[in-house]
Amino acid sequence: MFISAINMYPSDQPNVLLDGEIILNHCLIIKDIQLIQGNYRLFLNFPQNETGRTTYPLNKYFYNDLLSKIIEYYKQLKPDN
Repeated sequence: MFISAINMYPSDQPNVLLDGEIILNHCLIIKDIQLIQGNYRLFLNFPQNETGRTTYPLNKYFYNDLLSKIIEYYKQLKPDN
């Protein structure tokens, strides 16, 4: 599986660095994904409704790969680069 596109933008919400969507394999879009600045690390927040998360990775290797690519995307967006 590969990331076809990352369409994320800076957020005004506290601790939310990016907000947007990703497209996987030109076949699947995940909207309302966020890159969050936690107390000790960055992490991804996936879409959820009142009963819990509706979309989330089942594999830690996929999650870590996705997280690293979104962090790299974020670093490229920062104005000091």
